[in-house]
Amino acid sequence: MKHVQFRRHRNGNRAPVPAPRPVIWDPCLARAVAAELEERLVGARARAIRFSREARRVTVHFREVTMVVDLSPGTGVIVLRGVSEPGPDAEPLPAVLARVEAIRDERVIVLGFRRVRGRKPHPSLIVELATNRWNALWTDGPEVRVRKRLTGAGSRKHGVGQRWAPPSAHPGDRRADELDVGAWERLFEGLEAKDARRALLTGVACTSSLNARFLLEAPTREEGFRRWREMVAQAALTPHLMETPSGLQPYPWPLPGMSARPIESLLHGMDDVLAAAHPDAGHASDAVVRSLAGERRRVLRMLKRLRQELERTASAGRMREEAALILSSLHLIDTGASEAELVGFDGRPQTVSLDPASKPQEHANALFRRAGRLERGAVTLHDRIGQAEKELARIKELQQRARKDELTSREIAALTPATATRSAARPDFAALPYRSYRSSGGLEIRVGRGARRNDDLTFRCSRPADVWLHARHGSGAHVILRWANPERPPAADLEEAAILAANNSSARASATVPVDWTRRKWVRKPRGAAPGAVIPDRVRTVFVSPDPTLPERLRR
Repeated sequence: MKHVQFRRHRNGNRAPVPAPRPVIWDPCLARAVAAELEERLVGARARAIRFSREARRVTVHFREVTMVVDLSPGTGVIVLRGVSEPGPDAEPLPAVLARVEAIRDERVIVLGFRRVRGRKPHPSLIVELATNRWNALWTDGPEVRVRKRLTGAGSRKHGVGQRWAPPSAHPGDRRADELDVGAWERLFEGLEAKDARRALLTGVACTSSLNARFLLEAPTREEGFRRWREMVAQAALTPHLMETPSGLQPYPWPLPGMSARPIESLLHGMDDVLAAAHPDAGHASDAVVRSLAGERRRVLRMLKRLRQELERTASAGRMREEAALILSSLHLIDTGASEAELVGFDGRPQTVSLDPASKPQEHANALFRRAGRLERGAVTLHDRIGQAEKELARIKELQQRARKDELTSREIAALTPATATRSAARPDFAALPYRSYRSSGGLEIRVGRGARRNDDLTFRCSRPADVWLHARHGSGAHVILRWANPERPPAADLEEAAILAANNSSARASATVPVDWTRRKWVRKPRGAAPGAVIPDRVRTVFVSPDPTLPERLRR
């Protein structure tokens, strides 16, 4: 029985659509895509790599971009996405992409990385794109020993620890460099069309079922040789997306007999192939709508909390007036009293509450300090409320468009990390228990998303040597500064992590906040403790001032 997919129309009906066919790779396409990847990514700093055998997908997280190798049925593409956070199952990859190359006359692309720290061998990601033998392998060192593989790939079942060898599809070397126009003409002399095609594919490098017709149906043999030489030299590249009976096919040049349109790059064309292979990905599912609703509730709660804090700042003037009245009436107040009847500055009697454990002057000074914190907090609260209101308006607009089924696949993929829609639309981006920032010194800072997520961040998404931070004497987010060296972390990076901890604590409106820090391995959770409750040991303290503008600067 033939497998049939269904596409959901806006009216709710389902209509059958042909099953998508994968991209056909040949040596010319592999070399051209490798050249584009080299131009875009060489020198880029990698963060993590993730192999998903179930989805047949490899994701490489760079600082500025995410590369996805999708070898699932009906696709077979390499695409570049925006920056994304690696999930907890991703393998850390502190390395720089040093080279991208395609093996001569093969459908293989090799991405070589250079580690920036540690003594492990330099790794390579090898993507095999031969028909029916798609695979991706993670290898180590100059011996190219396999550490991880995506699929068994038929007869090429590389075992972990074995050396990798190119999957040559041709028993003998196909000729390229030594072939001249005379040898070209003699190759096809006296052959019929079918035999000439076989001779071309088995004897000439860089040829395939895609370009054979273009070469063999040239007006003259000499013109066919010229076309082939241009393909070998990768000359005059003009990427096109062809519409074949089996689906979309990107290629470095337009080919005869196929409807084609020019595209900006082959990587952009593969983005279109991926969208065509998953047409429903562009429509908002129920999960997307629910995610947006949850994000709206989160922003509404934040707005309510910010407005309550703003209301409390209105008491700053009353606190200052009460503190001044206490200082002007010290001779009338008994030490240890809990309240005092005084005459206010307006001439009316006024009852003032006091702290019996403190002297009246100390109590007045404390009121002055609290009033100052509230007044400073009011300055930033207006900006934060305005930002939250803009975010709420943006989410409402997305909800309206999602209900009307107007979100395209690219729009869903481009949604900000604050929403969970990206996780719903693209399984590679799992919901994380933290928000990630990059310090001015280049270190990653992870900020927990709540009490239960704090535990996940501290005990599941951090390394024992990482630096753990938390604002003292109050509730707040756990913060992890990714730092594995035995020395003390750089002062600037530690201060920025501490400011994020202060920003995400109940003391965010204070002028100065003490933030405790220690190594994560010295943080333990008592049995039966509430979510987020931990006991740190070997604690040190830094004093910082909350800065609500810092997260945006570090996110950029």
